[in-house]
Amino acid sequence: MLKIEYLIEKYHKLVYKICFDMLSNPEEAKDICQETYISIYVNNERYKDLEDNEYKNLICKVALNKCRDVLRSRVRKKEELEDNIIKFNQFKESKNIESEYIKKENILATREIIYSLKEPYKTVLYEYYVYESNLDEIARKTNRSKGTVKMQLHRGKELLKKEIKKVRR
Repeated sequence: MLKIEYLIEKYHKLVYKICFDMLSNPEEAKDICQETYISIYVNNERYKDLEDNEYKNLICKVALNKCRDVLRSRVRKKEELEDNIIKFNQFKESKNIESEYIKKENILATREIIYSLKEPYKTVLYEYYVYESNLDEIARKTNRSKGTVKMQLHRGKELLKKEIKKVRR
């Protein structure tokens, strides 16, 4: 039967040195040492027929593999962090949050002003700005000629400009 206490006592310095040399972090090295011995202990039935020198090789191999796992994990985390930073910077560059907020507020204020206008300007401007309909679509929806809609849209825009100027004062 495998004596874990014996292995820890005999190989602790060697395992710690391997882990510290690979990870350059004393806390992580201690953790990996413990994980190495736990792994050996949990799988002790598989290793019961090994000789002393084979235990040494086994423990070193397990420690190295666990250190490699930690290093791979670091690389993945670093890559994820770099990806997130890149995505955030792209978002920040493409969308100035403050200007987006102001833009949305302006859209809401403009809609309110459009609602306050008299017909037919309210309907024509609402269709044009909110639903983004073109002149032909608005004429069809309102049963008016394209020329009439064009004139109402022009006059409605003038009214809208005046109302926006009043609000800004």
